Amino acid sequence: MRTSVSTGKTRYLPVVDLVVFRMVDGMTSLSISRLAETRAGVEMTIVWGFAGIRAFDLAQAAVAMSSGSLRTSTAPGVDLAVLSLVLIESLTLCSWLVRRRSVRPLQWPAAADFGVALLVLCSSLIYVAPEDRTNVWVMWSYPVTLSTTVLIGAALTRWQHALVTSVLIAATYAGVVALPLRGAPAGQGTSIANALAYPGFAMVSYLFMSYMRRLADTADSAKAQVAELERDRSRAIVHDLLPYLRLDRFADADLDARLAMVAQAGHAYGHMRSFVDGTQHPLRVRDRIQAVLDLRPRPTVQAAIDLEPSIELPEDVLDHLHRALDTALSNVEQHAPGAAIDVTAHADDTKVVVTVRDNGPGFDMSTTPSGFGIAEILGRQLALVGGVSRIESAPGRGTEVHITVPRKQ
Repeated sequence: MRTSVSTGKTRYLPVVDLVVFRMVDGMTSLSISRLAETRAGVEMTIVWGFAGIRAFDLAQAAVAMSSGSLRTSTAPGVDLAVLSLVLIESLTLCSWLVRRRSVRPLQWPAAADFGVALLVLCSSLIYVAPEDRTNVWVMWSYPVTLSTTVLIGAALTRWQHALVTSVLIAATYAGVVALPLRGAPAGQGTSIANALAYPGFAMVSYLFMSYMRRLADTADSAKAQVAELERDRSRAIVHDLLPYLRLDRFADADLDARLAMVAQAGHAYGHMRSFVDGTQHPLRVRDRIQAVLDLRPRPTVQAAIDLEPSIELPEDVLDHLHRALDTALSNVEQHAPGAAIDVTAHADDTKVVVTVRDNGPGFDMSTTPSGFGIAEILGRQLALVGGVSRIESAPGRGTEVHITVPRKQ
């Protein structure tokens, strides 16, 4: 099987190229496909939480009815019919919410639950005696309608709306229970306290669910940022691997140049091996710059590193400096092969400056679009740690890249 293709003087490895880019695309696609898991999981948890509360309340209502509600009811048939209505409506609502996988935004099935709650409270006037309306084992509708306020707090997007809606249910309960007990202060006080639970449950539900959603959104935003960083890192790795896929340079080079390329590839392998193994890179700026230069053991690279050995940078700043310098050198290898390169570095109290100069053909900055290395690694990514790059070039005058990073963030 042929693993190389030749077109004129350009020879490359399409198999290696395909594997590298498929690997990067696979990693980034996997990260992106999982971005919304946290918020979606929270929404589904809210759905199951409400369904569980409603199921418990209905079970409690069944116990209440079997233990005394039907016997004390003035209209047992109405009592049983109302519970059956609530059961059917609850099953329909919960089934709809599970399929929808979220209680937001509020739509008619959830709004219908609010109407059913008002109907159930008002219907108790028919089959529950006034003196029994504070007894949860007789007036089973109280815990069931409390769960409606949990749904209201979870479904509405503004706390004012949740408060007003729950107050309407509370007022209905107070009118049904408290007003008929004017001659019984204890029972009336109990009913008023029960009524206050409606807005209380709604507000607790709203605040708790909103907090959980904010946490989920923050987690998803962090996942998106991590995925973007991983994509950028993967693209940077591919960008720096591009020189090694140009086998035409190796084939056309003399023996000394080939030996230098082999040594360079060996250093690059060691660098990538340390990345895979998680080996800690040095924090001293001088050592890190030297590590980048060791990846390119070419006689055409001359370095003047005027830095105190003790100068260190935060790890993230040093990583971006490493990547920016590596990119600047890779650009010379890709666009000005064989050019002499001068690397200088100096520092003051506030910044570290590294300059890469080459005597290659240069380019017209006004007409040449910025590639990934200049726009991303030397641009946006470097700016993330407060760094900046400045590029000077013109046809026939070579190129200078000035990389500046802060010593303190």
